[in-house]
Amino acid sequence: MNCSTVPNLFPIAFLNFGRLRLLLVLLVLPMLSVAQTRKPLWHSTLDSLQALERLPQSDSSRVQLLCRISDQLWASDTEAAAAYSRKALALARRTHNHRGEGAALNRLGAALRESNLARALELFQTSLRLAEQVGDTALQSQNMRSIGIIYVYLRDRQLGLSYYFQGLRLDSLLHDERRIVVDLSNIGLAYDLYNQVDSAAYYQDRAYALAQRLHSSTNYILYGLGNVARKQARFPEALSYYRRSVAESKRRRHLRSLNFSYLGMAALYQQLQQPDSSIYYARLGVQAARANGFLRGVLNASVILTQEFEQRRQLDSAFRYQKELVAMKDTLFGQEKVMRLQNVNYLDRQQQQQAAADQQALRNRYQTYGLLAGVAGLLLLLALLVRHDRQQQRTNTALQTSLAELKEAQLMLVQREKMAFLGELTAGVAHELQNPLSFVKRFAEVSTTLVDEINGAQQLARDGRLEREILDGLKQNLQNISQHGQRATAIIKGMLEHARTGQQPRQLTNLNQLAQENLRLAYEAVQQQFPGFEAELQTKFAPALPEVAVVAQDLGRVLLNLCTNALYAVRQRQLSAGPAYVPTVEIGSRRLPDGPLQLWVRDNGAGMSAEVQQRIFEPFFTTKPVGEGTGLGLSLAHDIVVNGHQGTLQVESGPEEGTEFRLTLPG
Repeated sequence: MNCSTVPNLFPIAFLNFGRLRLLLVLLVLPMLSVAQTRKPLWHSTLDSLQALERLPQSDSSRVQLLCRISDQLWASDTEAAAAYSRKALALARRTHNHRGEGAALNRLGAALRESNLARALELFQTSLRLAEQVGDTALQSQNMRSIGIIYVYLRDRQLGLSYYFQGLRLDSLLHDERRIVVDLSNIGLAYDLYNQVDSAAYYQDRAYALAQRLHSSTNYILYGLGNVARKQARFPEALSYYRRSVAESKRRRHLRSLNFSYLGMAALYQQLQQPDSSIYYARLGVQAARANGFLRGVLNASVILTQEFEQRRQLDSAFRYQKELVAMKDTLFGQEKVMRLQNVNYLDRQQQQQAAADQQALRNRYQTYGLLAGVAGLLLLLALLVRHDRQQQRTNTALQTSLAELKEAQLMLVQREKMAFLGELTAGVAHELQNPLSFVKRFAEVSTTLVDEINGAQQLARDGRLEREILDGLKQNLQNISQHGQRATAIIKGMLEHARTGQQPRQLTNLNQLAQENLRLAYEAVQQQFPGFEAELQTKFAPALPEVAVVAQDLGRVLLNLCTNALYAVRQRQLSAGPAYVPTVEIGSRRLPDGPLQLWVRDNGAGMSAEVQQRIFEPFFTTKPVGEGTGLGLSLAHDIVVNGHQGTLQVESGPEEGTEFRLTLPG
């Protein structure tokens, strides 16, 4: 789970109250405080700030006041916080207050972070640029933390921690100890997310000691210390930390940290195998997250509730929370994808701006050289401009290539996440169906045997021919049950193979031997299935092919499937071709010039159309007749090669031209 920042501490250097106005404020605040002594601290502070809003004051002071009200509302009502930050932004822009505009942009980004990650990142980046322009170090640090939170959301460890430590460095230069508390706690929570418990404990202990000395809030720090204690199996201490965090979060009406603390307790009771308590606190976490519009908090709570209800066999409840989990995942994944693209665009704009600034500096320098050196300087300037233009073209080409690769990786990541979830669901369904199908097959086989015994040993009375026909029909039905049971078993086997989540260790393997052995196994299996079938097998292996680290069992399954499909294709063509046709299957290997190793399986079967080739690797797609294929073989083979071995699996075919599959692995 990702940590959100505690309320921000905005600098008040740009407030310009007059002495009379300052005296009025000092008189009003105690009166408001006394009138509302029975309200919680956060509510009293909010009421006081809203009362100040109704007083006359300068535009710059009102901008900061609106930002502080938005900051107070952020932890309990993000929509209201966004509304106040937008009012502050409009006023700052109307009065050309760049410092206030940067602060308002940061608060608006914090309010929108859960509903629109991409927009939030854009706002933080704009706020950071404004802070750099006006020299506001405190606002720069705040934006470093805000951007770091988004990268922690995305599990980008390097970037997230980099921004966090930049914020800590700036706050240390300012000697702002309250901000340093927030920085240390955020860093500790990030290390906790990456399961680096010792580092998480170190930064949370530092944050807690400093917060105690400053008498500042500790709700997030207590939650982080609870996580550390829970992961170190110090369960009583963990429970105490979580309860203290809950109490402080309620007192401050901080719904996000309340969600975190409840989920920490739910995870603790889940670890202690106390499902009732785990479900109770997870539901409280859902309520707190929904009240604040905290989508990731709802997602994390739904994960725990789905697991607990599945363990208790309460499938209706498990399915309900699982649907909510999937909906939250789709929402967040979509936002993250757009956010990544916008982030790349932002970096590209930064580079272009830097390149333009460098080019302008070079131009100015060249002009100076021209005035001093005359014709020689002009010639030198022209040469340098040409060289720079070429470098710019190469840089632009490299950026376009990197952007295309990044888009492809993003699509693959989203697809892999969805397929992983589908795989887990498929595994559960497959395991539940395996036993009933086994019983169906067993009873069908026993019934067929009994009918054979009755037909052979018992003399039928009455109309023997009619009863024998009935028994023959029964036998045929039982054979059909067995046939369809075997097909269902094959489908389940393919689904289970798709659902495998573990990765077996890789070992150095001789690809030539692996290919030869699986070609032989495939040929024997096809001959056993179709007695009398003969085909010409050809091998073209590179003799000096080096061994490569692969999962031999998985890669063997791929080769066996490709060889079996090739033999099936040539047999199908043999049925309709003349006697001159010789079924031929060729398998070979080679090392490509740039280093990768390649295996191929080629046949002279009927081939495939372009439409079939586009769908050949889709799950459950098959060109075989009903009952002869599941449509999972090539899909599984593609997944093993591409996702399991970072290789490629390509097909080349044409009608009546045969088919060739090329499997390429990194060298």
